[in-house]
Amino acid sequence: MARYGGYTSANELKGAASEARNAERVADANRSINELRSDILRLRIMLQAMMAVMIEQGVDPNLINAKIEEIVSKPETFEPTGKESAPCPRCGRMILDNGTTPLTGTCLYCGEVIRFAPKIEVEEKQNTEENS
Repeated sequence: MARYGGYTSANELKGAASEARNAERVADANRSINELRSDILRLRIMLQAMMAVMIEQGVDPNLINAKIEEIVSKPETFEPTGKESAPCPRCGRMILDNGTTPLTGTCLYCGEVIRFAPKIEVEEKQNTEENS
């Protein structure tokens, strides 16, 4: 019986090599995911800082929310990647992003259409500053 570096058959050797390649691919994917998470966190921090500066400089958050709605209403201007979900304001069942119209979902039960556009939370920040 021939031995291949401790393996008793060529099939065992091929299987071990395949497992090693798969483990390397998983490790590469994990590194890529960690890099993306780091990039997202960095961008979120930068966005928070820019929003805080804009509001401190007197930009009305409602103006920003209106601009967000304008951008979301033109799906050709961006390519959304995440799926959102939220309870239906009419019947309370969960609505998922339908994927065909960006950041929009339709309730399967009552037909209510909602937007998942990001909004700037204004009241909490103002209430917190007033209580300080």
